[in-house]
Amino acid sequence: MISTLRANRETIRRALDRRCVCLVVWLWLLSAAGCDFPGRPNPADRPVPPEKVLDFSTLFQQNCAGCHGAKGEFGPAPPLNSKLFRALVTESELERVISEGRPGTPMPPFARSSGGSLTAAQIRVLVFEIRGIYYKAVTDAASGTTTIKSAVDSQAIKPAWGSPNPYFAPANAPSYSAFAIRPPRTTETFEKIRATTFVRACAGCHGSRGQGGETAGAINDPALLSLASDQLLRRLVITGRSDLGMPDYAGTSGRSPDFQPLSSAEIADLVDLLGYWRQVGATADAGKQPLGATNSFRGPNQKRAPDGKSS
Repeated sequence: MISTLRANRETIRRALDRRCVCLVVWLWLLSAAGCDFPGRPNPADRPVPPEKVLDFSTLFQQNCAGCHGAKGEFGPAPPLNSKLFRALVTESELERVISEGRPGTPMPPFARSSGGSLTAAQIRVLVFEIRGIYYKAVTDAASGTTTIKSAVDSQAIKPAWGSPNPYFAPANAPSYSAFAIRPPRTTETFEKIRATTFVRACAGCHGSRGQGGETAGAINDPALLSLASDQLLRRLVITGRSDLGMPDYAGTSGRSPDFQPLSSAEIADLVDLLGYWRQVGATADAGKQPLGATNSFRGPNQKRAPDGKSS
């Protein structure tokens, strides 16, 4: 009887030992595989609140790509992934436009303080990425506030579009923004600008009166020009649209081979002329041509060639 009890106890002890060993091995396998216990949420799977998103690709696709193109080009709005534009535009100007938009144009404000949905940190991410500046996010432990700062250390984030360094813009490139106050112009003055600077720089593609040509559409339509601010017009004259074949202020495409770069004063003259057409339209001669010949998905300045490709 006693020997039987001892044998049963030994059997039970061995069975418990085996179960303990199996449990220890199972727990070790779980920890080695990095698995959580069933039902326990993984912090990495938790959704990120919209105001905490600082990934450039996500921010750009959700807020910018619809107008400026998925990769910052080939959109209805001017390209942001342009070497010359990225080299010329300042951080302060870029941040101001993203934050406040361009009143009177399709460009809306994105800062929360202006009625948009982006935080100051998210706007700074867009600014640093578009300008091509290395940066990192710094969170204050006490307040939990995150700020975006330029950085050059090992933790710095490299801009997705690279960095225009050395800068692409020539040393004598015109300033991105115009600061001088322009004197009042007369009809005769605008006609002189059209017959000289406009014919030299723009008529080869857009026609002598902006009515459109074989390779580019009309730019003398008040309805079309009403969508663009003077600063946007200046930007387009300076940087062109390389994605759609429009030359910049110094390019020779569609121009005379001996074309000389436009000066800052000439660029201002062209902006004033387009602003004049915005208000009163082109002359009666231009009115004989169809206005607003546009290609909706290629931008207002481009026509589609017979082969279906944009020129």
